[in-house]
Amino acid sequence: MKIIASLLRFPYTRIKSPSLFFWLLVSYMTIVILLVSFILYSVVFYRGTIKEEVIAYNNVNLNNTMENYEAKIQLIENAVLSFSLNEDIAALDKPNFDYAAGGKLIDEIQIYLANQSLFLENMIVYFKKSNVAIEKTRGADADVMFKRYYVSKTYGYEFWQQQFDNLYVKRILPNAVFSELEFTSKRVSERKLIPIVIKNQTTPSVYIIALIDAQKMYKAFHQSITDDFYILDDAQRSFFTTVNNQQSHFPVLEGSHGYVKMDTNYYFYKKGELTGLTYVNVIPDDSIVSQMKWNITFVILLVLSVLFSMLVSFLFSVRFNRPVKQLVQSIQQLTTGFPWQKHSGIKEFAFIQERVRHLLDSNFDISQNLEEKNSLLRHYAYINQLKNIRNNTGFLKDLIKSNHPYRVVLFKLTFRPQLLEEIDDDEERATLFIRAYIDKILTERYPDSLTLQLESDQLLAVIYSDHAEHKLAETLDGFRIVLDLDRAYCFSTMAVSKRYEQPDEFNLSFEQTKSLIQHRKFNDYNQVLWAETEPKLVNYFLMPAQEEEINASLNNGNESQLVQFMKREIAGLRKKEATEHEVKAFISIVVDRAKRAYVVNHLDAELLQTLQSRLQHSHTFEELEHLFEEWLPSITNLIKSKKEKKDHITSFVFDYLENHYAHDITLDMMADKLNITRSYLSTYFKEKTGTYFVDYVNLIRVSRAKELLSRSDVKIQDAAARVGYQNINSFNRMFKKFTGVTPSEFRKVERV
Repeated sequence: MKIIASLLRFPYTRIKSPSLFFWLLVSYMTIVILLVSFILYSVVFYRGTIKEEVIAYNNVNLNNTMENYEAKIQLIENAVLSFSLNEDIAALDKPNFDYAAGGKLIDEIQIYLANQSLFLENMIVYFKKSNVAIEKTRGADADVMFKRYYVSKTYGYEFWQQQFDNLYVKRILPNAVFSELEFTSKRVSERKLIPIVIKNQTTPSVYIIALIDAQKMYKAFHQSITDDFYILDDAQRSFFTTVNNQQSHFPVLEGSHGYVKMDTNYYFYKKGELTGLTYVNVIPDDSIVSQMKWNITFVILLVLSVLFSMLVSFLFSVRFNRPVKQLVQSIQQLTTGFPWQKHSGIKEFAFIQERVRHLLDSNFDISQNLEEKNSLLRHYAYINQLKNIRNNTGFLKDLIKSNHPYRVVLFKLTFRPQLLEEIDDDEERATLFIRAYIDKILTERYPDSLTLQLESDQLLAVIYSDHAEHKLAETLDGFRIVLDLDRAYCFSTMAVSKRYEQPDEFNLSFEQTKSLIQHRKFNDYNQVLWAETEPKLVNYFLMPAQEEEINASLNNGNESQLVQFMKREIAGLRKKEATEHEVKAFISIVVDRAKRAYVVNHLDAELLQTLQSRLQHSHTFEELEHLFEEWLPSITNLIKSKKEKKDHITSFVFDYLENHYAHDITLDMMADKLNITRSYLSTYFKEKTGTYFVDYVNLIRVSRAKELLSRSDVKIQDAAARVGYQNINSFNRMFKKFTGVTPSEFRKVERV
């Protein structure tokens, strides 16, 4: 009453600027009214079509039942026909039956019947020459089998003998009750079965009787509100009926599908195209009427729920409006005298809008500056997301067809610089041309194949090759021959995964190809790698004696000894046909030792950077050996010339750290050994080397730890202790600082 009185007292004001409570209540009521209107319209409009909808629903149910029956019968026929091609069956077709070999056939029948989805109760193999029948548990003379173990009034022993004289490949027989006789002639184990007779033309004196469990198939496929279900043959004779439901007379069923009403029943029928059987579902007329009444009851319940929703809408509006009203009152107390300007149609929101406007104005400059910085951050974030998306192939599993055998092929392309200079283009464009050629060949031979470009030098192909591995091998060998024509400019590695069938296994297959790429032999030939022959990945690392040899050669500028060491190591790698992964590990160790020599001798890093750039484009042992022969004299000459101007303080620090990096080393200790102050040593070392003393100590330790972690027999904790870190957290922090990754992440990359 207070609300009504208030509306009457200030009608103009409230209409001009209604409150939030008013808008909420009106909005909810509008939705409720529209819903009620829709329901009333639906009841009036669709009431006359409910019966047709129910009929359509029963037609769809019967159609699903028919399709399930037809598909399952065809599957059983094909499965049994495939089983009839078993070589053991032909071998047993002799006048003198081999019961020992028959035992093996019984085992195979049991394995075949283990597939519950076929609904097979048993399979009987009938051999005419020996008059022997074999089933899942026994073998016996045919007259014993059909007169004792599988006794049927409809299908007796004479019936099964006559089937050898009838010319057909497969035949579906009406269901019948089969039972087993005890010695007292009492029938036991009665089962209602549908026999399917399958003959193989190659062995006409043998046929197989597949006995389908009719009740199990009925329970699996029949979906209806009643159990009155029938299967009829072409003459509308009963082929199968449900238990305790015998129909003596059916109406005339015209056409292949439809429904007929006779007396108080509806007869829905559908004829199968594969078997020629007609499936009939009988629905009483009162069942359809009861469904119509149930729909009307549903509408009544829905109307009641709408009324309840109106009450809830009112209570919710009141509850939502209360805190907003309190907020407005608080703002009024804090900003008394502020000019009132309305922009929103709801007065509470308009009031709040004006009171916070001055906050927005005062922070505009700050927000604008922040937005510019955020824009730059978003730019880098988008780039990072694009990189993540590009490197993430998990979304591709949605493109894989279920239950279709497939293999994943990863193409890794290596371009020589002269190719990109001649075509005046980048790697991504060159890869695009090769992708077009590969995709054309694959789609011709495998129409469902899929070829994608993952990176500027990587292609991914999904090939549905089934069991034809030799055909796929020929295709990939063809790619290899074509790419060999341009081997001076580009060569490739083709990694082929194992055979998979499920989309969820795509990530596994892709990771398998990425791992397989690491097994490429170090040369510039096009190579095809198969997952079935994937060997164990080997890492290269220096033995202590080798480490001392290369360090001494570099630090002393001994060119001949250094060249001899390189030739010996390269010759060893060439002899055992080392993988590209192993050779790159060797190069990485050599470059790392060279970096340390450069730091120790204060050399310009330009020569080393040139070497690293050229090493990236060295793909044969000849190129690698030639490059080291060209580069080693240059660095040794620089080291020799620098040694003539040897600095006593830094040389002592370098030599001491090289031999004692695993000990506890501090700046104070080194200053004491040199008989100088701590601050002088720190400043002097930084000026001469450009590196802080502590950073150089950690650089030496992390470099040695990388070599230890590349060996699988050294634990992370042991590696940390052996290079001088007693605290594993300090080791992890320093390792990530100098390498960009944690020790565990580094080891994962090395193992891949």
